[in-house]
Amino acid sequence: MKKIVLGLIVITTGVFSARAQNGWNIGDRAAIGHSWMVGNRPDNSDRKFHLSYELGRSATYNFNNNTGVGFGTYFSSQGGTYELQDNSKVIERANYIKIPVFANFTFGDAASRVRPRFTIGPSVQFLVGGKTFVRNSDDVFAGVYTKKAMNTKIDAGANASLGFSVRVCDGFYINNDVNYYHGFVEQKPNNATESPSYTNRGLYLSMGMQINGQAMKKWKNKMMQHHKMGRD
Repeated sequence: MKKIVLGLIVITTGVFSARAQNGWNIGDRAAIGHSWMVGNRPDNSDRKFHLSYELGRSATYNFNNNTGVGFGTYFSSQGGTYELQDNSKVIERANYIKIPVFANFTFGDAASRVRPRFTIGPSVQFLVGGKTFVRNSDDVFAGVYTKKAMNTKIDAGANASLGFSVRVCDGFYINNDVNYYHGFVEQKPNNATESPSYTNRGLYLSMGMQINGQAMKKWKNKMMQHHKMGRD
Protein backbone atom coordinates (compact mmCIF):
# COMPACT_ATOMS: atom_id res chain seq x y z
CA MET A 1 0.00 0.00 0.00
CA LYS A 2 2.81 2.39 0.88
CA LYS A 3 4.46 1.68 -2.49
CA ILE A 4 1.23 2.51 -4.30
CA VAL A 5 0.83 5.79 -2.40
CA LEU A 6 4.49 6.66 -3.05
CA GLY A 7 4.03 5.92 -6.75
CA LEU A 8 0.98 8.18 -6.93
CA ILE A 9 2.92 10.97 -5.23
CA VAL A 10 5.77 10.64 -7.75
CA ILE A 11 3.35 10.65 -10.70
CA THR A 12 1.47 13.67 -9.34
CA THR A 13 4.70 15.53 -8.72
CA GLY A 14 5.87 14.77 -12.25
CA VAL A 15 2.62 16.05 -13.75
CA PHE A 16 2.84 19.23 -11.71
CA SER A 17 6.46 19.74 -12.76
CA ALA A 18 5.56 19.25 -16.41
CA ARG A 19 2.73 21.75 -16.15
CA ALA A 20 5.08 24.20 -14.51
CA GLN A 21 6.99 24.40 -17.81
CA ASN A 22 3.95 25.87 -19.57
CA GLY A 23 3.09 29.57 -19.78
CA TRP A 24 5.21 32.68 -19.93
CA ASN A 25 8.94 32.89 -19.27
CA ILE A 26 10.80 36.20 -19.01
CA GLY A 27 14.55 36.47 -19.30
CA ASP A 28 17.61 38.61 -19.97
CA ARG A 29 20.31 37.82 -22.54
CA ALA A 30 23.82 39.03 -23.32
CA ALA A 31 25.80 38.03 -26.42
CA ILE A 32 29.27 38.75 -27.77
CA GLY A 33 30.81 37.79 -31.08
CA HIS A 34 31.88 38.83 -34.57
CA SER A 35 29.88 40.67 -37.22
CA TRP A 36 30.70 41.39 -40.85
CA MET A 37 29.22 42.92 -43.98
CA VAL A 38 28.79 41.22 -47.36
CA GLY A 39 29.02 43.22 -50.59
CA ASN A 40 31.09 46.28 -49.72
CA ARG A 41 34.57 44.88 -49.18
CA PRO A 42 37.16 47.32 -50.58
CA ASP A 43 39.59 46.06 -53.23
CA ASN A 44 42.88 44.67 -51.90
CA SER A 45 41.64 44.57 -48.32
CA ASP A 46 41.29 41.90 -45.65
CA ARG A 47 38.27 41.38 -43.45
CA LYS A 48 39.18 41.64 -39.75
CA PHE A 49 37.52 40.69 -36.49
CA HIS A 50 34.79 43.16 -35.58
CA LEU A 51 33.55 42.99 -32.00
CA SER A 52 29.78 42.79 -31.88
CA TYR A 53 27.48 42.49 -28.90
CA GLU A 54 23.82 42.37 -27.92
CA LEU A 55 21.99 42.98 -24.67
CA GLY A 56 18.28 42.81 -23.95
CA ARG A 57 15.21 41.01 -22.69
CA SER A 58 12.91 38.37 -24.14
CA ALA A 59 9.57 36.75 -23.35
CA THR A 60 8.64 33.19 -24.34
CA TYR A 61 5.30 31.41 -24.14
CA ASN A 62 5.75 27.64 -23.77
CA PHE A 63 2.90 25.50 -25.06
CA ASN A 64 4.42 22.40 -23.45
CA ASN A 65 7.77 21.06 -22.27
CA ASN A 66 9.30 21.18 -25.75
CA THR A 67 7.87 24.00 -27.86
CA GLY A 68 7.20 27.69 -27.48
CA VAL A 69 7.17 31.05 -29.25
CA GLY A 70 8.62 34.34 -28.15
CA PHE A 71 9.93 37.79 -28.93
CA GLY A 72 12.65 40.07 -27.65
CA THR A 73 14.05 43.60 -27.66
CA TYR A 74 17.83 43.99 -27.83
CA PHE A 75 20.41 46.70 -28.25
CA SER A 76 22.66 45.26 -30.96
CA SER A 77 26.02 46.75 -31.98
CA GLN A 78 27.16 45.41 -35.37
CA GLY A 79 29.16 46.43 -38.45
CA GLY A 80 32.46 45.36 -39.96
CA THR A 81 36.20 46.08 -40.14
CA TYR A 82 38.56 45.99 -43.14
CA GLU A 83 42.33 46.42 -43.26
CA LEU A 84 43.75 48.14 -46.34
CA GLN A 85 47.15 47.62 -47.95
CA ASP A 86 48.60 50.71 -46.28
CA ASN A 87 47.68 49.17 -42.89
CA SER A 88 44.88 51.66 -42.33
CA LYS A 89 41.51 50.31 -41.26
CA VAL A 90 37.96 51.06 -42.31
CA ILE A 91 35.70 50.49 -39.32
CA GLU A 92 31.93 50.71 -39.51
CA ARG A 93 30.02 50.56 -36.25
CA ALA A 94 26.24 50.33 -36.61
CA ASN A 95 24.00 50.25 -33.55
CA TYR A 96 20.48 48.85 -33.83
CA ILE A 97 17.40 48.22 -31.75
CA LYS A 98 16.67 44.61 -32.70
CA ILE A 99 13.28 42.92 -32.33
CA PRO A 100 13.35 39.16 -33.01
CA VAL A 101 10.37 36.80 -33.11
CA PHE A 102 11.21 33.13 -32.71
CA ALA A 103 10.07 29.57 -32.26
CA ASN A 104 11.78 27.75 -29.41
CA PHE A 105 12.37 23.98 -29.30
CA THR A 106 13.78 22.29 -26.19
CA PHE A 107 14.57 18.59 -26.48
CA GLY A 108 14.75 15.77 -23.96
CA ASP A 109 12.95 14.98 -20.73
CA ALA A 110 11.63 17.97 -18.78
CA ALA A 111 13.04 16.39 -15.60
CA SER A 112 16.59 16.54 -17.01
CA ARG A 113 18.86 19.20 -15.59
CA VAL A 114 20.53 19.95 -18.95
CA ARG A 115 18.56 19.94 -22.22
CA PRO A 116 19.57 20.87 -25.79
CA ARG A 117 17.62 23.71 -27.41
CA PHE A 118 17.13 25.33 -30.81
CA THR A 119 15.50 28.61 -31.82
CA ILE A 120 14.76 30.09 -35.24
CA GLY A 121 12.80 33.05 -36.53
CA PRO A 122 12.78 36.44 -38.27
CA SER A 123 13.79 39.80 -36.85
CA VAL A 124 13.66 43.46 -37.72
CA GLN A 125 16.16 46.05 -36.51
CA PHE A 126 16.29 49.84 -36.60
CA LEU A 127 19.50 51.85 -36.97
CA VAL A 128 19.95 54.21 -34.01
CA GLY A 129 23.64 55.13 -33.96
CA GLY A 130 27.28 54.22 -34.46
CA LYS A 131 30.20 55.73 -36.32
CA THR A 132 32.02 54.85 -39.53
CA PHE A 133 35.65 55.96 -39.76
CA VAL A 134 39.11 55.35 -41.20
CA ARG A 135 42.06 54.91 -38.84
CA ASN A 136 45.66 54.94 -40.03
CA SER A 137 48.91 53.81 -38.42
CA ASP A 138 49.24 57.17 -36.64
CA ASP A 139 45.80 56.71 -35.05
CA VAL A 140 44.42 59.63 -37.02
CA PHE A 141 40.65 59.37 -37.36
CA ALA A 142 38.31 60.61 -40.04
CA GLY A 143 34.71 59.55 -39.93
CA VAL A 144 30.98 60.20 -40.00
CA TYR A 145 28.04 59.07 -37.91
CA THR A 146 26.64 55.88 -39.40
CA LYS A 147 23.02 57.00 -39.10
CA LYS A 148 23.78 60.09 -41.22
CA ALA A 149 25.89 58.11 -43.70
CA MET A 150 23.23 55.48 -44.40
CA ASN A 151 20.17 55.86 -46.59
CA THR A 152 18.78 52.53 -45.33
CA LYS A 153 17.94 52.59 -41.63
CA ILE A 154 15.94 49.36 -41.29
CA ASP A 155 17.19 45.80 -41.62
CA ALA A 156 15.31 42.51 -41.62
CA GLY A 157 16.76 39.03 -41.46
CA ALA A 158 16.70 35.62 -39.82
CA ASN A 159 18.16 34.36 -36.54
CA ALA A 160 19.04 30.81 -35.59
CA SER A 161 20.60 29.52 -32.39
CA LEU A 162 21.72 26.17 -31.03
CA GLY A 163 22.69 25.48 -27.45
CA PHE A 164 21.52 24.05 -24.15
CA SER A 165 19.39 25.01 -21.18
CA VAL A 166 20.45 24.35 -17.58
CA ARG A 167 17.79 24.15 -14.87
CA VAL A 168 19.21 25.85 -11.79
CA CYS A 169 16.04 25.31 -9.76
CA ASP A 170 12.33 24.89 -10.48
CA GLY A 171 11.29 27.60 -12.93
CA PHE A 172 14.76 29.18 -13.29
CA TYR A 173 17.06 28.36 -16.22
CA ILE A 174 20.40 29.44 -17.69
CA ASN A 175 20.62 29.29 -21.51
CA ASN A 176 23.90 29.08 -23.44
CA ASP A 177 23.72 29.36 -27.23
CA VAL A 178 25.62 29.91 -30.46
CA ASN A 179 23.65 32.44 -32.53
CA TYR A 180 23.81 33.31 -36.24
CA TYR A 181 22.19 36.34 -37.88
CA HIS A 182 21.66 36.67 -41.65
CA GLY A 183 20.44 40.03 -42.95
CA PHE A 184 18.30 40.13 -46.10
CA VAL A 185 17.87 43.88 -46.71
CA GLU A 186 20.57 45.71 -48.70
CA GLN A 187 21.97 48.53 -46.60
CA LYS A 188 22.50 51.47 -48.96
CA PRO A 189 24.80 54.40 -48.10
CA ASN A 190 23.86 57.96 -49.03
CA ASN A 191 26.78 58.14 -51.48
CA ALA A 192 25.78 55.04 -53.43
CA THR A 193 28.09 55.94 -56.33
CA GLU A 194 31.15 55.72 -54.06
CA SER A 195 30.13 53.11 -51.48
CA PRO A 196 28.40 49.86 -52.49
CA SER A 197 25.44 48.43 -50.59
CA TYR A 198 25.82 45.45 -48.29
CA THR A 199 23.97 42.98 -46.06
CA ASN A 200 24.67 42.21 -42.40
CA ARG A 201 25.94 38.99 -40.85
CA GLY A 202 26.75 38.04 -37.27
CA LEU A 203 27.95 35.09 -35.17
CA TYR A 204 27.64 35.24 -31.39
CA LEU A 205 28.03 33.34 -28.15
CA SER A 206 25.23 34.18 -25.75
CA MET A 207 24.23 33.54 -22.17
CA GLY A 208 20.85 34.29 -20.69
CA MET A 209 18.51 33.50 -17.85
CA GLN A 210 14.81 32.68 -17.86
CA ILE A 211 12.27 32.52 -15.07
CA ASN A 212 8.66 31.43 -15.40
CA GLY A 213 5.53 32.96 -13.89
CA GLN A 214 5.02 30.29 -11.25
CA ALA A 215 8.58 30.68 -9.99
CA MET A 216 8.17 34.46 -9.81
CA LYS A 217 4.92 34.04 -7.86
CA LYS A 218 6.60 31.59 -5.48
CA TRP A 219 9.51 33.98 -4.93
CA LYS A 220 7.11 36.87 -4.33
CA ASN A 221 5.15 34.86 -1.76
CA LYS A 222 8.37 33.96 0.08
CA MET A 223 9.42 37.61 0.18
CA MET A 224 6.01 38.60 1.55
CA GLN A 225 6.25 35.90 4.23
CA HIS A 226 9.73 37.06 5.26
CA HIS A 227 8.50 40.64 5.38
CA LYS A 228 5.51 39.62 7.51
CA MET A 229 7.72 37.62 9.89
CA GLY A 230 10.04 40.59 10.21
CA ARG A 231 7.15 42.85 11.18
CA ASP A 232 5.92 40.33 13.75
